Amino acid sequence: MMISTKRKRSWAKLLFVAILGMSLTGCWDNRPVDSRALVFTLGIEPSPKQNEFRMIFQFPTPPAMAKYSKGSGGSSQTPPVADIVGQGKSVAQCFNAAQSQVSRDLYLGQIQLIAISTQLSAPLLTRVLYSLDRIGTLDQTPFLFATSQPLEKVMSVNTDQEDFPTLYYTTLFACQRCQTDALGVRLWQFAANAATPGVDPYLPQVTVKTKTDEIDVDRIALYQHLRYVGTLDANQTMTFGILKGLAHKVSLFLPREEATLRAIHGPAHLTVTEHNGAVYATFNIKLHSTLEGIKTQTETEGQLAELSREGSAILAHRCLALLQNLQKMDVDPLGVGRKFDWRYPQEFTSFKHWHQEYPKVHMSVHVELTINKMGDIK
Repeated sequence: MMISTKRKRSWAKLLFVAILGMSLTGCWDNRPVDSRALVFTLGIEPSPKQNEFRMIFQFPTPPAMAKYSKGSGGSSQTPPVADIVGQGKSVAQCFNAAQSQVSRDLYLGQIQLIAISTQLSAPLLTRVLYSLDRIGTLDQTPFLFATSQPLEKVMSVNTDQEDFPTLYYTTLFACQRCQTDALGVRLWQFAANAATPGVDPYLPQVTVKTKTDEIDVDRIALYQHLRYVGTLDANQTMTFGILKGLAHKVSLFLPREEATLRAIHGPAHLTVTEHNGAVYATFNIKLHSTLEGIKTQTETEGQLAELSREGSAILAHRCLALLQNLQKMDVDPLGVGRKFDWRYPQEFTSFKHWHQEYPKVHMSVHVELTINKMGDIK
């Protein structure tokens, strides 16, 4: 009896030591890195089956990861990334379908980019975002983009980061001054705008040119809540950047003076007021730009003042035209309603629905453009 008790105690000690060892090495509830497939890019698009969607899980192949860690390029014989597709009515079903196709564990804790098809319906997108929010290992910082093209085509295009295509987009979106407009939108920003009354979310839209396979990221996709409404063209997107204070490299040509203004940028301030039941929204925009060229080859203070007035008038006209177009589309990506809610919460609450009031808002734009001569240092 004594021997049996001692043996039990010995086994108990061994078991305790084993459990402690696993917890210290991180192997108790985690898999080693080399047995995981670290998903960097997640694609979401509708499925041919009703009420279902497809999820594309893109992750680096082991040879590509090994070469990248050593600082060398990928092998032309081995694809740098692999795509696994899962389909179902929920994120869990899609994940399980994809997991059954690979021997390594698909790990979602390293997602850096999420691509969303503009053809995805609002109910399906709602379901996806709700499920992603409940994944404990997935944080809310990945960048998002929308596309109207097949995701597998967009996700397979070679870039200057062709070893890891995700790096191209994350580098672009993270660097505000690398774009004409700072269009990067993270998952938490998109979800917050979709859930906040008085503002509609938007996403940068990616398009791949069919003939050249070049990537364009110069447009934004507009959503009303989580329903895709339409896409602004490149010029409208630049104007949107000015209204949001996100513009960095906008250019403007003034035909009358044959003058070119570049690097137009500056802050924008929105004020919203209410008078006798009517809502008034005013955008005050202060811009700076550099005079790149003028037909006279020389410029006077009087000419600069005239160019400033002309440029201000043109940009104010463009901004107002875009605001009116957004009202016709009944989307509020600039957050006029949210601003109104902050200042007049009782009046905002009295509205049955903001989108019934938004098209009636009286819009006005004031632009003050300051032009710096070529060579001026600020």
